Amino acid sequence: MLRWWRRALERRVALDRWYPHLVLAGLTAPLGVLVLAASIESMTGSGLFAAEIADLEHRVVLVGHRPLVEAALGVSLIVMSLGLALRSSLAWLGSVSIMATAIALRMPPETTDLPTVLYFGAVLLLLLVHRRSFVSHSVFSAALFSVGVTVSFFIWAVLGTLRLGEQFEPPVRDLATSIYVTVVTVSSVGFGDIVARQPEARFFVAAEILVGLLVVATAFSAVLLPLIGGRVSEIMRGGRRLERYSHYVVVGHSPLARNVTTELERRREKVTLIVSTGSEDSFYKDRDLVVGDPTDLSVLRAAGAEQAKAVLALATDDATNGFVVLGVNELDATVQTVAALNDPANQFRLKRTQPSMLLSLQALGGQLLAMALTGERVDVDMLARVLQVHGDQD
Repeated sequence: MLRWWRRALERRVALDRWYPHLVLAGLTAPLGVLVLAASIESMTGSGLFAAEIADLEHRVVLVGHRPLVEAALGVSLIVMSLGLALRSSLAWLGSVSIMATAIALRMPPETTDLPTVLYFGAVLLLLLVHRRSFVSHSVFSAALFSVGVTVSFFIWAVLGTLRLGEQFEPPVRDLATSIYVTVVTVSSVGFGDIVARQPEARFFVAAEILVGLLVVATAFSAVLLPLIGGRVSEIMRGGRRLERYSHYVVVGHSPLARNVTTELERRREKVTLIVSTGSEDSFYKDRDLVVGDPTDLSVLRAAGAEQAKAVLALATDDATNGFVVLGVNELDATVQTVAALNDPANQFRLKRTQPSMLLSLQALGGQLLAMALTGERVDVDMLARVLQVHGDQD
């Protein structure tokens, strides 16, 4: 019963719509703003946040007080927070990398700041715990990630060129010239009008070219390859390529499966249908459909069962429903499962597969009809007993 009430509370507050992605985005964005403000303060020595930054700068700024790196890090964190809000797996990977790097840089005894390390560690732990919540691979999220990486790189390159300006010939002393030199360097045009003369500047230019090529290649591949791949997949399959995460997987051709699908879609939920054979029925047109044996783990994976809110085994065959539940439990035992019981004689066997919920339409219909005829009131406890929530059976 406790598990049932917990799920009811989650539905009431629409937990999946804002947790954990929006919470983690809210924890990451302010940190990015603070790091960016600290880098600006380090470079200028004054600013709107001068009083506050003076006290916090030694905590949030990277070891060695390198403001150009800090500025890039701040922008990256801000962009990553936007990606986290969109459940982007790329943003998740970038955020984990940044958090882990920040912790490593603050671990030496002479630079360790416990509150900041704990903050980074807490956010990193939450990211790792909720890995399954960030599975989006949309072109938009990939483009957002690419923009963040590219902007961070150019901030690093422009500020680095400006900081080493006296080592160029002629010297680079203003932002416009620094931007010009960065663009010329990264594009490998090399007009030769501004040349690095000192070893440190030459090393920086070489690193700028190598990193720039990597960043540009990564940015283009992150956007173009998924776009091209998705289009090829659409052509080969003759249908739409949909992302399957935080959705419901409904198994079966039965009228119950159709009605559940319709009701979930009315509530703006994403639904993926698994059917054993194809059908020309208009019901399946323009719906996310996976054709195959639902008891096959590869078919369940193709339907995104591991990333689903719940898998509903609603076939007319109890054996199929039982094997679907067993398959989902093997893939990820934390995913909710619902099994329809068609023949009361199979109740004990189907229970042994341990579905989260066992639905018996005969029992439900019988109790509802009897209660309606005798004037009894339908309550939550009665529905929980009839639906036989697995948590009550343990």
